[in-house]
Amino acid sequence: MFKELTAATFALALTLPAAALASDSMDADADGMVTADEFAAAHPDAPSGTFEQIDVNADGALADDEIAAAREAGILPDAS
Repeated sequence: MFKELTAATFALALTLPAAALASDSMDADADGMVTADEFAAAHPDAPSGTFEQIDVNADGALADDEIAAAREAGILPDAS
């Protein structure tokens, strides 16, 4: 049990920095939120409705976990 918990904690620790960096390239004003305008500027070729598809909690901003999930689902390209 301890081994599994340790492995899960380690995996989460590796994932969190990647998720936190996911929005850095899109967050133009560095306020910690990616707005629809910032998303459109970073992804001008994204199909209409992509922002709304990624913004699963419909708060008008993309959180790091929403961006990471969109990348995992192939909706957004991996950050480079």
